[in-house]
Amino acid sequence: MPGWFDKSSSSSEAPDGSEEQSPASESSHQFREGLGDHLKARAELLALEASEAREILIRRGSLTVAATVLLVFAYALVLVTVISLLGRWVETLSSQFNGLGWQITALMAGFLHLTLSLLLFRKLRKKRSFNLFEFTRAEIKKDGEWLNQGKNCSNANESSS
Repeated sequence: MPGWFDKSSSSSEAPDGSEEQSPASESSHQFREGLGDHLKARAELLALEASEAREILIRRGSLTVAATVLLVFAYALVLVTVISLLGRWVETLSSQFNGLGWQITALMAGFLHLTLSLLLFRKLRKKRSFNLFEFTRAEIKKDGEWLNQGKNCSNANESSS
């Protein structure tokens, strides 16, 4: 990666300006500056993706809460109506159900809801992966591969000596 750590705004003068740096010292100085810039860029990318993730989660969360509240109210009203109507219908089936139709219907609806909720909780327990911070993770992985490549090259050079 030629020019990877070159910094266009960096000065190649010695710190006190009177004597020249050795090539190794200059290279080390450029490496430190480049590494600092590299880490700063990674931190900025992480902050940018974190703010994007926060905005997405807030937007989705608020919409989810609003939709859930409206759904619960609508569902409760429909459920009360259905239980009332089914209760009246059950009472007309037989004289022994007089006065008990809505209780029997409510009990059956309760067991149905309990069964469905247990199935949904079972489905929620399965793990899912979220793709948050995908660019930051990709860049960190590339950095790790690049560092490992440098280690492998230095190990190969040491074993051949």
